[in-house]
Amino acid sequence: MRRYRNQILIGLVFVGFVFVGVIAVFNASELISKLGDFPLWLFVPIFILKFTNWVFRYWEWHYYLRIIGVDVGPGRQTTPATDDAPASLSLRDSALIWTVGLPTAVSPGKIAELLKSIILKGMTGVSVSTSAPVVFAERLVDGIAVILLVAISGIVVGDTFFDNSDISARYLQGVLALAIILMSLMIAVLQFRAVANWLLRHWHHIPLFGRFQDALFEFYESSFLVTRLRNMAPTVGMGMIGYTADGIIFYLILLGLGETGSWTVLGQSIFILGFSVIVAALSAMPGGAGGRELTVGALLSAVMGMSDAALGVAVLLVGFFQIWFGTLLGIIVIVIFRSILFASRGRDEFEEYEIRTLATPSPQ
Repeated sequence: MRRYRNQILIGLVFVGFVFVGVIAVFNASELISKLGDFPLWLFVPIFILKFTNWVFRYWEWHYYLRIIGVDVGPGRQTTPATDDAPASLSLRDSALIWTVGLPTAVSPGKIAELLKSIILKGMTGVSVSTSAPVVFAERLVDGIAVILLVAISGIVVGDTFFDNSDISARYLQGVLALAIILMSLMIAVLQFRAVANWLLRHWHHIPLFGRFQDALFEFYESSFLVTRLRNMAPTVGMGMIGYTADGIIFYLILLGLGETGSWTVLGQSIFILGFSVIVAALSAMPGGAGGRELTVGALLSAVMGMSDAALGVAVLLVGFFQIWFGTLLGIIVIVIFRSILFASRGRDEFEEYEIRTLATPSPQ
């Protein structure tokens, strides 16, 4: 447990430095003054939209748990699998585990998100190697959803970007192409089942892989299931709805900072936020910090010509609703429900998992 806690703390420190850096770049007193002018009533729809995003992203997790054989839904109780019935998970426990993933997203490489799988094993007995692909699939379908939204909004309002000499169309297209290629390769590799099984059968000669051959087979079988087109299509739709809600949040933030509302500005908001999410993911920085702020700031400055104070407040609010709000909520849930999430059986699972992986260096 200490291992993952430290990774989250490292991520929070890094994100905090970026947050302080944004304040240092822009005049702090001007930022406070501009933020003071922000209409407070706008925070009501903003928070509603943020929870809407989370609801749809939670249903991605819920949907994939059922794909790997965990019976989760109304009226279910959290119980391990038996010879006669699959493992089951109550809606409350499923939601608690998913919420734990919000603060783990700031860890380097998001490796601490495996906490969700370890807690799930403690509650239901489902192995980490079986459920870890669900965490991977959540990130994958979210990435596909964001790329589709960026592509659609780019087609609709692309001329407002590409006609601006300060923005390179090749750069925007290159980042999108790189993200599409990487995700397509991952899906293609996982769907070549015969090749993957052949490799796994012959990797037992390699000491590092040989130790985990059974777990790797479980991991691959689960990965194959969650990345099948018929299983990914519904979750990509959920992700698109969720990230559209985030795009509208950004739109409302811009309205609160003095921009005139229009369909063009809405399209620009969805494009800018989505593109910043892609850059943040490709940067692999904790919480995507740095890449997101630079992208939002550069695109807003070039396309909308916002004042420095308004630009700084926009960057800070985007960072708060993309990272800090969820992180704080997740930490509160962990503190309040720690006896459920880390029950005695769950603590044993943490200790067992860390002992088995002790010989493997922690990701940096």
